[in-house]
Amino acid sequence: MVLLVAVALVFAHYGKTNDEDFMDISGQYQPSMEKQNTKVTFIFLSQMNNWGLYKRRNEALLLELSQRDSVENVLHVEPFTAKGFVGLIVKWWRSPDNNIKQVFRLHFRKALSLKPILADGGGKIYVYSIFVLYAGNFALFKKLSNFLIRVQGGFINKSFVRSKKNVVLVAYPPSYYLPAAINAIKHDILIADLVDDVIARAKNEVIKNTFINNYKSVLSHCNWIFANSPVVSDAYRDYTKQEIEFLPNGVDCNEYSKDSPCKLLKKDGRKVAGYVGNFFWVIDFDLLEYIVSCCPQVDFVLIGPTDKERFNHINNIASRYNNCHYLGARKFTEVPDYMAGFDVLISFKKADYKTRGNDSMKIYQYLATGKPIVTTPVSPADRFADLIYVASDKFEFVKYLKQALEENDPEISRKRINVALENTWSKRADVILDRVSKFFGERI
Repeated sequence: MVLLVAVALVFAHYGKTNDEDFMDISGQYQPSMEKQNTKVTFIFLSQMNNWGLYKRRNEALLLELSQRDSVENVLHVEPFTAKGFVGLIVKWWRSPDNNIKQVFRLHFRKALSLKPILADGGGKIYVYSIFVLYAGNFALFKKLSNFLIRVQGGFINKSFVRSKKNVVLVAYPPSYYLPAAINAIKHDILIADLVDDVIARAKNEVIKNTFINNYKSVLSHCNWIFANSPVVSDAYRDYTKQEIEFLPNGVDCNEYSKDSPCKLLKKDGRKVAGYVGNFFWVIDFDLLEYIVSCCPQVDFVLIGPTDKERFNHINNIASRYNNCHYLGARKFTEVPDYMAGFDVLISFKKADYKTRGNDSMKIYQYLATGKPIVTTPVSPADRFADLIYVASDKFEFVKYLKQALEENDPEISRKRINVALENTWSKRADVILDRVSKFFGERI
């Protein structure tokens, strides 16, 4: 602890920056007369440390924005802890997938770097890790942790945010480090992007209140607030005076428009129902086991990250049924190849109060393939019910799965792809850039 304090004090001087032009957490915009740059810099403050692995909403939006001519460069910031760093070492050591190991190597580099590092060959995408020393409520440790976060924000200012940039912060609450990071990093605009109803799945009142306070701290100072679900837009209005705009998830259709046969699956003439996504609390394992047991003539291929508890669930099912195969996590760039080999795409997430505020990215990706989809009634299934099979119970799920396996309708396949084309990440990024352009006026 003493060493950390000493290091922080040494770095503090180098983290100091010129504060003449930024909006701090108080929400007061302080324009500089020197601003002449016609391009924008986006800095995304993420909840989780998973850059390059699964291409979640924050990463998808950032990658899309990086392709725009009006954007100079983008920075993706992720929090990490000492425990998380140890976990990263364990994951790297245990992972059998070389593509994922390569991503973990990048995570090691950014965790050990004092300044943002380049993440792509185009020279516009940077990544950075902010070390969070402490996330509890003990006052002294909390102050020290916030001080270290501010110091690291100074590193970002010194090496990435120069005085003549139009800087947009996009924050993903709730995350402990956000208020201190927002206060430290120079910016002109603050946007919050709300993903799922996180408060609804808080394990207890203490965590729930911590989440609420974090939302209030961030949302009350934003220029704009977006949410991936209208449920969240309505439920979180009490935490801000700002309007919360519904901005659904999307898809990059080019990634999923594969006509070539899948080389990653051996089908042996059998039909394949596939799932790609997380295997955490949202998964209905009872439903999964039921449909696997009812369809022995179908191979079920499951792909996605999980934890130890859920891995045991999956492993138990796979060990009892020869037609169930869990392949583990795969990098997002491999996912379209697997989907190309599936005959039907399935989703067996629980439809309850915890998922009521979700907007499943997987459904948009499934639609982009044009293939038949069978899912539980989780959003956005309700909006596309005329194009996908939405099952209300396990019996209906099996019934629809059998129908989907026999589907041969090019017209409905084309309609699914067209719907996906109407819901691209490009269109979502257009909404954000429209707000930013109006703010900066003629400068971009």
